[in-house]
Amino acid sequence: MAGSSSLTHSDLLCPSPGVRVRFSSNKERPLQNERDGILTGGGVASFRPVPTSVYAACVAIGLAVAGLLLVRGPHLGDHEVIVAQTARQILQDGNWVIPRYLDTPFLVKSPLPAWLVAGVSIFFGKDPATGLPVTDLTARLPSMLAMILTVFVVHRLARSMYPRPIAHLAGYVAATSLGLLLFAVNATAEALLVLFCTWAFAEFWWSRQAADAGRARFHMLRFYLALGLAMLAKGPMPMPMVALPIAFWWWADRGLRLVALGGPRSIGRVVRFSAADFLPRLRRAVTDLGLWWGVPVFLLMFLPWMIAVARQEPYAWRLWEYEFLDRARGKYPGCHWGELHYYIPILFGLMLPWALSVPEALAAPFLRAHVAYRKPLVYAWCWVVIPFLWASAMSFKKSYYILPVLPGCVLLLAPVLHRFFFETVIRDRRRAVFAVAGILLVVGLIPGVGYFTLGRMYPEEWHGTIPVIGVVLCVLALGGLGLAAWSFVNARRQVSFFAVGASGFATFATAWCLMGPALGNYDDPLELVEKLRQAPVSKEADLYWASNRPDGRVLFYAGQPLKQVLDPYKLIAEHHEKASGDDLRMMVALDIIALLKGRVPVCLVMQREDFELLTSYFNPPARALFSVDRGAIGEDEDDWVVFTNEGAHAASFAETVHGADLPG
Repeated sequence: MAGSSSLTHSDLLCPSPGVRVRFSSNKERPLQNERDGILTGGGVASFRPVPTSVYAACVAIGLAVAGLLLVRGPHLGDHEVIVAQTARQILQDGNWVIPRYLDTPFLVKSPLPAWLVAGVSIFFGKDPATGLPVTDLTARLPSMLAMILTVFVVHRLARSMYPRPIAHLAGYVAATSLGLLLFAVNATAEALLVLFCTWAFAEFWWSRQAADAGRARFHMLRFYLALGLAMLAKGPMPMPMVALPIAFWWWADRGLRLVALGGPRSIGRVVRFSAADFLPRLRRAVTDLGLWWGVPVFLLMFLPWMIAVARQEPYAWRLWEYEFLDRARGKYPGCHWGELHYYIPILFGLMLPWALSVPEALAAPFLRAHVAYRKPLVYAWCWVVIPFLWASAMSFKKSYYILPVLPGCVLLLAPVLHRFFFETVIRDRRRAVFAVAGILLVVGLIPGVGYFTLGRMYPEEWHGTIPVIGVVLCVLALGGLGLAAWSFVNARRQVSFFAVGASGFATFATAWCLMGPALGNYDDPLELVEKLRQAPVSKEADLYWASNRPDGRVLFYAGQPLKQVLDPYKLIAEHHEKASGDDLRMMVALDIIALLKGRVPVCLVMQREDFELLTSYFNPPARALFSVDRGAIGEDEDDWVVFTNEGAHAASFAETVHGADLPG
């Protein structure tokens, strides 16, 4: 701010012009010569920007590695397989309107991810193991393509905000950020949501910068299309992630820039001005933003699907109210108020390896050092801060809820990182060396902590080559950061900048390809199916999942048909307003008892904790077959217990509920 200090992390190595620096030796003087790539003009020193050809080479390498990530890595997780199995069933039964997961309609999520996976799988071969459509590769391909397009949109948007070197830098930062990398290989809706939210933000910005009204309307049309597609990818997240921050920016843009110009003393005056300007800005929104025609375009992207579904499944409206509105009201299971700091460490983690610059990036719109880019920085600031505050205030939190703010964070980081790497001249070499050493010491703890954390999270897999790979990852990360630090203090800024991103990118790719298959295995579902085939039970007995969300990998990978005791979403939609959580669980338990007492042979899967709770209330005729050990050693509550009503007597059920009595 104008009235406050604008000290940045660049100034720690490059004191402000008004600060006098005394050099005690030639080694501490600024390195300003042709070898170091420093250009001087008008008394301001800067390093040569990275050539476009270098970025082009990075794009080629990145696309090659992206292909490798798709064919290597772990199998689908239990959450990813929902999209994959739903897509497979779309292709099997031809029902694109009402996607089904196992034997029930899956209406709790928007259908676009499953539609895209099904559409992509048409052009690929079938899974050689099952002979069915949809494989790990085709399940993850839409997410990978979505993140590649996201990086492209970020670069195009940055090109309209900043000079070309900063725009290229923004694309590189986006492509090497951990959050975007992680969900590029995740077969869920998150990558598609990030893409369409980013596209919507870009189109809105371009509409405000358009040279004429016709081009502005064209960009607004694409804005409403992108926002509607985002709803079809993962509704209603685009409303707080896009509509809310854009509405805030539309109203507060001028006020925020006035505060940045006038300092804290201007806040009161700016608040009064913004309050008086609220209604005029609202009237302008109706006309300038085309709300009267844009909202119908927006609704056209997803509302017809919702109506078509509700005509066949009338409970859908009540389900969506529960899933979306009750979640926001704090009436959803798992909601808990507080923990306003929850997303702070997550944001830093998702922005690795650039996380150290995030604090300055969030302050950048209000710092004199970045005054030349204040308008786009304010736009990106609203993109990041408003959804972040909304997510922090929500009672239901998930780490991936803030993913759509990452491209905005990249746009905040771009001028900050460009100034740090290419406009910062070291005036005190000794001070710079100590500062960089301190940063390395702190950052170097991250791989070490990760190494020991993974060992505790995956004790059964943490043996053989896995710890060795962990050491390789630590060396790779620390080696890259060490090279970046050495290059920075020796004025090899291009090398320093690329080393930071490359170290993060290479570490992630190595971990995914080498460590991922071991840590993200699907042994538990395969073990369950193999034991079931060997168990003394009729092969015609249906297998029912009776605890929490079914693990679809039992069907997707092992080909074992799997049913649910009842449609959980229909049960919730029809009874959640009148029944408590305990009442709903009792309804499920009664259906389980009815299955066990029936004449048709059945097998059921329950978590041990739920299994033992069931036996404390009932003693139905059932026979325990086996258990599948899951989770950490010594923690048995998540183990799967499989039991049947075939050949059972009432007394036998109570006698075989303890782990020691179950064949493992």
